[in-house]
Amino acid sequence: MASLEEAARLNDLARVIISASFIILSAESGQERDQAMNEVEHSLTTMSDLMVNFADYNNYFKNLISQINYNLSLLYANEVKIQGLNTEFRSLLGGLLPLLTETDQWLLMLSAEQKSRIELNNLRISLHYQFGLAEKLYNDLSYNELDNTILRLEKVGLDWWGYWQRKPLAGDYGELDKRLLLINNMMSRKGKLFALKNQQIDLSYQQKFLWENSRQQIHQLAVQVESYAQRVNQQVDSEIDATEKRLTKNMALAFLISFFSLCAAIFFSWSYVKNNILQRIRDLQASMRLISSGKLNTKINIKGHDEITEMAKDVLLFQENSQKLEKTNKQLISLQNELVQSGKLAALGELSVGITHEINQPLTAVNSHLHSASIWLERKQLDKVKNNLCKIEKLIAKTSVITQHLKSFARKSDGKLEKVSANSVIKEALELLSSRIDHGKCSITYVDNNHYFVWANAIRLEQVMVNIIANALDAVAGVSEANIHISLTENDDTIFIKVKDNGEGISSDDLAYIFDPFFSKKMVGKGLGLGLSITFNIIKDFNGNLSVHSELGKGAIFTIALKKIKEGFSNHE
Repeated sequence: MASLEEAARLNDLARVIISASFIILSAESGQERDQAMNEVEHSLTTMSDLMVNFADYNNYFKNLISQINYNLSLLYANEVKIQGLNTEFRSLLGGLLPLLTETDQWLLMLSAEQKSRIELNNLRISLHYQFGLAEKLYNDLSYNELDNTILRLEKVGLDWWGYWQRKPLAGDYGELDKRLLLINNMMSRKGKLFALKNQQIDLSYQQKFLWENSRQQIHQLAVQVESYAQRVNQQVDSEIDATEKRLTKNMALAFLISFFSLCAAIFFSWSYVKNNILQRIRDLQASMRLISSGKLNTKINIKGHDEITEMAKDVLLFQENSQKLEKTNKQLISLQNELVQSGKLAALGELSVGITHEINQPLTAVNSHLHSASIWLERKQLDKVKNNLCKIEKLIAKTSVITQHLKSFARKSDGKLEKVSANSVIKEALELLSSRIDHGKCSITYVDNNHYFVWANAIRLEQVMVNIIANALDAVAGVSEANIHISLTENDDTIFIKVKDNGEGISSDDLAYIFDPFFSKKMVGKGLGLGLSITFNIIKDFNGNLSVHSELGKGAIFTIALKKIKEGFSNHE
């Protein structure tokens, strides 16, 4: 039975490693990342110690655990470097803004004739536009984007520098010339901004390579742990069967002993037989009935040194095995719930780039409006200041809506089933995926319908819709006139949610495995293949059904069937 406990511990450790590895990439603070890395190292060390007792697994697990630890350590160090470069980049941009503001003030102090010579308005517009492009540089994720942005920066720099150098100004403007030259150099390919961003992108590519290696190795580890757990469960089943056979044999022996005991009652006192042998058998038989009915904590009294005592010991052994099996089942259920939450965090990780872009856009605009408002305020043009503040208020409200959706989606479900509006869940999922939809070339067709209510859990059903719609978006990527159609239909007792896309479709060979764990046809680095498996199990928990129909070249249709709740139904009914 010790091996059953060790299998459960290996499953727990594998779950911790999977969860913590995602946190290393998505942690918002260094403390959180350090804690995740410590959990990974501790779990790998504990797992390595457990495997020492199993000669047929020890060498394989030892090498695999060593590789995972090495790759995750490199991934952790790489992430720390990226965060350091991000901080240094933002600090450098923050230092440029005061320099730009002071330079702008100096330019405004030039005489009217001097302003006319250098076309001050055009110079200032180009200068501020160049600073905005430098802010965009922070969000570039590839060398192509970086080269495109730096070329635009240098072109704009040449424009306003040409205005400045067009005609010499009378007087001493050497300090102003130095400031403008410094800004121009900082915004060029030779400047530190480009160097920092180039390092950051290089580390990002390294990070993708390290993460793919780690993901494959963690997948191998999970598969091996699962294989080992299955072997242990088979052993447990065999031991339970053997115990039941011994128990049956001992019960027959006990009844035989009881018969001879009754025959020997002539020579013994009836009260002795009644108070000792028969009463012990009745107590043991009553305990067996209670255990077979599910009351595994029933107390079994063991006394004496006869066959009844041996039978009681066998019943006790069966009871202990059943308790351990029940405990293992609870642990497996808990692991399933953790995998559902990990899948949700994985989905958030895949959406993080788009969501970051959605948040950065209004924040960049707020920064620009604040700068403009300060200028209008100095000029006492309060109507323009008020207009800028109204724009800032709307942008902050937009950012608040995005973060509220993220908070709602990321929270852990209590698992309770309740009356849920299918329309509201679909709209929340579409809102969460709006960044991918808005930046893609795909049209979403869906008509609001507030009359459909299903028996489900709102948080987990939203995760299902996010997974299915995100898969549909992946399927239509690169398709001309891409379209995703979402519809709600019903019959007497069922609501059907259908998501149809016009992507390339799924082959008949792959359809049989589409809901299996770790099955994926996506490119490397695009997912672990857990999304549809988790989605399928969530729908089964709702007593519903998830099916797919697809042909190559004709897209795919995913259909969710859930129990319909009729009007007037209350959660308290």
